[in-house]
Amino acid sequence: MTIRDREVLEELRDDPELLALADAVVETQRLRRMKPFGAVTAVALVAAALFVLVLASPWDRGGESRSVLDRALAAIDTGGPVTHLTIKLQRGEGRDFSPVTNEAFYDKQRGLVRVVSQNAGETIADYTTRASEDEFTTFPGLLDGAEYYREALAAGDATIVGQGVWRGRPVHWVRLEGRGGLGVLQIGIDQDSYRPVVFRLLSASGAPSGFQVAVLGFDYVSTDEAAFDPDAPVLVSGTVLGRDCRPTRARIGAVLRPSSTGPANLPSAEIASARSGPDGRFTLRVDPDKDPFRGKDRFDFTLNAQVADATRGFAFVPFTRVVQKGNWAPQKPLTVSVPKEAAAECD
Repeated sequence: MTIRDREVLEELRDDPELLALADAVVETQRLRRMKPFGAVTAVALVAAALFVLVLASPWDRGGESRSVLDRALAAIDTGGPVTHLTIKLQRGEGRDFSPVTNEAFYDKQRGLVRVVSQNAGETIADYTTRASEDEFTTFPGLLDGAEYYREALAAGDATIVGQGVWRGRPVHWVRLEGRGGLGVLQIGIDQDSYRPVVFRLLSASGAPSGFQVAVLGFDYVSTDEAAFDPDAPVLVSGTVLGRDCRPTRARIGAVLRPSSTGPANLPSAEIASARSGPDGRFTLRVDPDKDPFRGKDRFDFTLNAQVADATRGFAFVPFTRVVQKGNWAPQKPLTVSVPKEAAAECD
């Protein structure tokens, strides 16, 4: 045996024909007994062997009418213009980061995102926000990544880099070179359904970053099915001030705090999210007639604000809201100073 690459041997152990082919490529070019530049030549020859293997790879042989990538593209249902992605965050191989399932709808043309979070079948968040490209971990984020996945399949820009098993399911591993702030994406495609089952974010060198999501569903739906609600009642509005007491851009979110008058023991999930503009102003909207608010009239929240300063760029502000006749009772706008200790300086 002249091929020593362990991963190649693993990949070809069930296909003697390809194994012999790769072995012959390496053997017939054996470096003419390793001259001083042999190490560099060896790398080139291994690359050539791998190129031959890709051309004759098992997933594109056997009389299949379409390649894996063609089948993966065909497996994406397209019933409308809105990206529809359902995910669950993962930590490591097969370990759930959170019990919360996030279903998101993304209308790229209108710049809208609707997020529906569920825990054990119970809705714990349902809100619409504006998609934005900025310096934060943002929407559309993975939704744009899912759109990119479909575009790459259609354009032939996706690359199959191997096969493996993810959570007991045999998968084809597909790699997408990132665009914008996405980084490098690795997608696991189920070998039976050809649907994506996991999205992973890799570093520029291709090493796992530790961030991945289980993909529970990915398709395209109509605008009516997405049911965006950009004009929902205002939950809270206000202005974000930075460390110099000037208005600043920020990412704003709100979570429910357990209380005697509201939902208790809920997993942490944002019930609304938005961005402040250059003038620091923000508005969070959510419908009090939807779950998890339906049937109760008083709720305690925590507002969190994040500015671009990664070292001390957070502030958390508690606030309370009351439901009156299907709407949030009007309240004065909040002023949020980031970091919170700067509040006294800004008075």
